[in-house]
Amino acid sequence: MLVPLTGIYLLAMLVTLTDLGGSFPFMGRLYSGDKAEELIFANCIISLYLIVGILKRQRLTLWLLIAYNFIASASGMANLLMLPLQQVVTSTGALVPDYGYRITAFSVFLLFLLLNVFLYFHRDRFDNKSIYLW
Repeated sequence: MLVPLTGIYLLAMLVTLTDLGGSFPFMGRLYSGDKAEELIFANCIISLYLIVGILKRQRLTLWLLIAYNFIASASGMANLLMLPLQQVVTSTGALVPDYGYRITAFSVFLLFLLLNVFLYFHRDRFDNKSIYLW
């Protein structure tokens, strides 16, 4: 049950790494340059921590996963509502029409919410109460 969850966050980390060198939308703002690289690096470090925490079945990681998912879904919706859509599509280099980006952003929002529901109902699988990964 936890191995596919690890794969999801590993894939999300790799997708985030592909944005390195480009612009990065976060919480309704479009970052570029050094600030975007810092945000991408921080996101990857957090994702790596979450991946190791899932593999160790750490209880603290469960609540960090839920918080991370809420922040990611809030950021996606803020980007969708506050940023001009054409600016996001052209800055990220996406080759999808505007409506395709809207559908994708909303689908990711729903995916994170469903993932939180899944995590909450399977919280008993996270039985390691240690706060340390190593």
